[in-house]
Amino acid sequence: MENNKSFNCDRFKTGYLDESGDTGEKGSKSLVLTYICTDEGKKLSKILKKAKEQLKRTKKGERWLNRLGGEIKFAGFPDELIRLKLLEDLSKINLNIRFIAIKKEGKKISESEKEKILFDLLNESFANHRCLPSKIIADKDYFKNKKISSLVVKNYEEITYDEGKSKRMSYEVYLAEEGQDLSNCDLVIPIKHENSKLKVELQVVDLMSGAIFQEMENKDKTYTDIIRKHNKLIGIIKKPTEKG
Repeated sequence: MENNKSFNCDRFKTGYLDESGDTGEKGSKSLVLTYICTDEGKKLSKILKKAKEQLKRTKKGERWLNRLGGEIKFAGFPDELIRLKLLEDLSKINLNIRFIAIKKEGKKISESEKEKILFDLLNESFANHRCLPSKIIADKDYFKNKKISSLVVKNYEEITYDEGKSKRMSYEVYLAEEGQDLSNCDLVIPIKHENSKLKVELQVVDLMSGAIFQEMENKDKTYTDIIRKHNKLIGIIKKPTEKG
C-alpha cells in the first residue's frame, strides 16, 4: 500500500466562472453556474472580434455594443443569426465546459451555493485524473465576498492499494481569503476577480452560460444543441440545498 500526493495541473490553462439567472425568490426559475477552462484566448478573441465587426454593420448592433462598452453578452444579443454563428464558432474550440443548474423552486439561493461548482469541479478532476487550471478568474460580480483569493486543498491523502487495483483519496477543500496562512496546504489555485469587459474568456463563458440557461429555464435547446455538436456539456441539475 502506497501513500502519495500527486496533482495534475496545466500551467498554461485558466478556468473562468460566470452565472446566468439570479439568486432571488421571485426572479428566474433557475440559476446556472458555468465554468470553462482554456488556453485559447487568441482564437477566442479573434472570433469575438469578427462578431463585433458584423454587429457594427447595423445601427441596432452598434448601439447595443456601445451601450455595453464593447462587451459581448448572451442576454439581449441584437442579431440572432450572428449569435448562432458565434456559438458555432466558439464551440469548435475545446472549452472543457462544466455547469451546475439549480432549480430554485421559488426559494432564495444562498451565495454559498455559487462556491460549490469549484468543489464539484475539484472532486471530478481528482476522480477522473483531469487537469486542473493554474488559476481561476471569476466575473467581478460572481462572488459576493471579494476577499476570496484561492481554492485550497489541505490534508490530501492518496492511498493506492497493492498492485494498483484500487485507490482512495481524502482531503479538505475550501475557499481561502486574502491574508490567510496557506503554508501547510497541499494545493493552492489562485482566484482572481476581473471585469468581463476586459476579459474575452469571461465573455465566452457568459455566452455558454446563457445558452445552458435557456435550456434549463425555457426548455429551449436551440443554443445548447449547437454547442453539443463540437463540445461536451458536462453538468448536474439539482435543487437548492440551503436557504439564503
